[in-house]
Amino acid sequence: SSLNRVHARARTHSGRAQAWSAQRVRGRGCAVCGGCRCRPGRWSGCAASAAMEVEVAVKPQRRLVSEVALDYGLAFFDDHPSGIRLASEGLQCLRRAIDELSASPTWTVLLEGHCPGNLEDNDDILESVGEEAADLCKEQLLREGVRNDIICKGLGSTEGLGMHVRLSLVEPDAPPTALAPAGPPEAQPAVEKRQGDVIWGQVFGQIVQPAEKATEAPTEVDDMPIPDLEGLSDGERLPLLEELVLRALPSGGIEFDANNSQILEMNMPLVRRLVYVLKAFPDFGLQCAGHAKGKPADNKLMKRVLAQDRALALQDALRKEGVMNSIACVGFGSALGRGNCVRVHAMMPGQADAEDAELMVLGWNTGSLSIEQERESLNQLLQEALERGLSFEPNKATIKLEAAPTVRRVAWVLKAFPTWTVSCEGHTKGKPEDSNDMKLQLSLVRAEALRSALEEQGVQNTVVCAGHGCAKGLGMCVQMCAVDPDKEMIIPDLSGLSEDERRDSINELLAQALERGIDFEPNKHYLPPSALGLVRIVARVLKAFPDVAFRLEGHAKGSPQENNEAKRRLSLGRAEAVRAAVKLEGALNAMLCVGEGSALGRGAGLRMLVVDAEELRASEVKVPDLAGLSREAREEVLNELLETSLQKGIDFEPNSSEVPLSGMEAVRNVAKVLQAFADFDLLCEGHAKGQPAENNAAKKKLSHQRAQAFKTAVLAEGATSCNIKCVGRGCEVGLGTRLRMFVADPKQALEGIVEIPDASGLSREEQEKLLNRLLSKALEKGTITFEPNSVEIEITVADTIAELARILKEFPDFAVRCEGHTKGKPVDNNAAKMKLSQARAESVRTALQKLGVAHRLECAGRGCALGLGMCVRMFSVELGDPSEPSPPGAPGAGAPAA
Repeated sequence: SSLNRVHARARTHSGRAQAWSAQRVRGRGCAVCGGCRCRPGRWSGCAASAAMEVEVAVKPQRRLVSEVALDYGLAFFDDHPSGIRLASEGLQCLRRAIDELSASPTWTVLLEGHCPGNLEDNDDILESVGEEAADLCKEQLLREGVRNDIICKGLGSTEGLGMHVRLSLVEPDAPPTALAPAGPPEAQPAVEKRQGDVIWGQVFGQIVQPAEKATEAPTEVDDMPIPDLEGLSDGERLPLLEELVLRALPSGGIEFDANNSQILEMNMPLVRRLVYVLKAFPDFGLQCAGHAKGKPADNKLMKRVLAQDRALALQDALRKEGVMNSIACVGFGSALGRGNCVRVHAMMPGQADAEDAELMVLGWNTGSLSIEQERESLNQLLQEALERGLSFEPNKATIKLEAAPTVRRVAWVLKAFPTWTVSCEGHTKGKPEDSNDMKLQLSLVRAEALRSALEEQGVQNTVVCAGHGCAKGLGMCVQMCAVDPDKEMIIPDLSGLSEDERRDSINELLAQALERGIDFEPNKHYLPPSALGLVRIVARVLKAFPDVAFRLEGHAKGSPQENNEAKRRLSLGRAEAVRAAVKLEGALNAMLCVGEGSALGRGAGLRMLVVDAEELRASEVKVPDLAGLSREAREEVLNELLETSLQKGIDFEPNSSEVPLSGMEAVRNVAKVLQAFADFDLLCEGHAKGQPAENNAAKKKLSHQRAQAFKTAVLAEGATSCNIKCVGRGCEVGLGTRLRMFVADPKQALEGIVEIPDASGLSREEQEKLLNRLLSKALEKGTITFEPNSVEIEITVADTIAELARILKEFPDFAVRCEGHTKGKPVDNNAAKMKLSQARAESVRTALQKLGVAHRLECAGRGCALGLGMCVRMFSVELGDPSEPSPPGAPGAGAPAA
């Protein structure tokens, strides 16, 4: 609509302005500058002619090459969405200019787009029309093979020149003023008179001296210390490099201006931060993925070339800074909808030099996309991968060897979107009326041949093949596109069926959904990314029948005679993984997970069936009626139920505290029990393998972490009103790897708990003293400790953090200082110790904020200046002067770590 308004406003100017443009193209414009309306031999009106008699010995920084007239009107919308058309005369002008552009490959091409109108009529809309005209010429130059950097600018009607594009060459390393529009003659600034060279009729009277290069500020890299890499494998170094690259480029890449491939000066500090990281990993590769603004469906050659140029610009900047890493550059255009940027990704040694290196980490560029964005990007990338066609042997389904690169590109695209089902449609030569069964069969087997080739490349997507013969008249080709998730499976209306018929129909739908299976890694229960598409289909079926309960069976490889506890636990963990994933997709049906192992000889897989509610309840822990029971009797019942729920144990991985999925049934049972006994304080004991004589701090820590992880899982299942205290016993009592939960002794329940008196009647000064005393007492009962040389708080002090949060919430009006200290004598204090103690204090603040503390918490790192050892002190500070440190003997100093 805005373009239509431009046409309406500019109609009175277009005839005259386009006539002048055509005259200049045919050689009847100004012979001096080409930018005014003076006729040949009449230079008195041209400001440029005044500089012809003076001499200049300086090389020009910008020269006019050509001016191109374009057609513009409502009649040309069929040729281009902007209503602009590159006429034959204009096309010839561009082709004549290409020779000069090829002779100056390092010079930048500047395309200035003009449109009809007067200077006073100019606005953003007219300038955008001018930029569209410049973009149209840029597309043509790229098609003709021009490889210069090309910059497009829209000047609208600022010079009243009508619809045309002025093409100029700008010298390499010219200052930004060389890219500024020339403007009308009266707008040129006064310059010292010098004789100028005449090149293509343009006089260069204004020479802009390059600005002095500013002194570069040192790059800030204090927040990116390079860790000690000695002795680490490449696989261990890669995550460290990825983390450092993300710190160097917090947004994930470098931003660019629209229609520009030059790195902005404001982004050079980011480039130098990246240089600092890459020089520490010289053997690793880097992928620079260029992107352009727009929707995936709007992607075209111009956008891909611009994106590629941006990636190459970053590569050049890194090379100039001395980076020698292998770099793979790729231009996605707007296919992924990432905007004007270059995103950077680390690669293993040798990967950047490999074939198809530019697509190896395509999946990293697709992260955080919505389902709709994924669908659009996948379709666009498949279209681009197949745009050169896929060649087959005549009348055969054999893919020619020359088509192997196309197959690999399609494979990399699908690997980046492993959850999607795609359709693969084969077509043959011929007119639609010539289609027959033989052509249909040939097109189908060709589609299936491509699917087989993709599977050989490791593609795990579901590929649905179809053959259309020549019914659509597309010629010999294969087309692929994403299948809408809502259309992958048609769910029928079962409302009129009997109970048995409904059950059978739902079971058939689930069997169909699970038919392709899930490719679990050997002896692993985690879902691979390729399984998410299947999970979405299963979730759609379950959500269509929310009142139905299901039995989800996991099965493992092997014969029934080979079944054992390990196989049963593995298959149960896989069933629980699918249950959790389906729940995340919104399917909240009741589900019973069962690990059958290899008992039924079904091989590795899953089966899902409708189950009766009675069968579901039979597997759950039954909580009896507690009405009329004394507290002592209820305590006895609770301990029995907890022991029953944990009877099967939790099969933790060696040296791991993560609750395995095979233990989620125990988690749910414990949570259900605790919801019926919310008024009891509980103790959760973790135990580790070993004899009592082998107990040590490491075993105690691991067992405490396991108890804490189980507690977190139980709370996540809804048992939020219970007070659970965790203890790590290690192998102190020789019970092996297990968890125990029981009602805590009153003394144990109060251990570590600080009694908070009523402070409502106290003055502010008295409240402050009380707060400091309570904080000191909490820190005396539970010192905050950290992992060695780390800011990570040890899990064993979670109760202390919770107690500090409880105290602070009772005194919301006070600002509090959190002061970190490290081991060492005061004379040993240094910047590293100060920085570590500051970071530890900030870790405590973050942990308190996660628990809902909204105080003003000031952090300070004192290193070992006070000789208190590794500890954290907390005390109130005056609101007006929170920076005043507390003396060593101040209240609330807390006990130093042993």
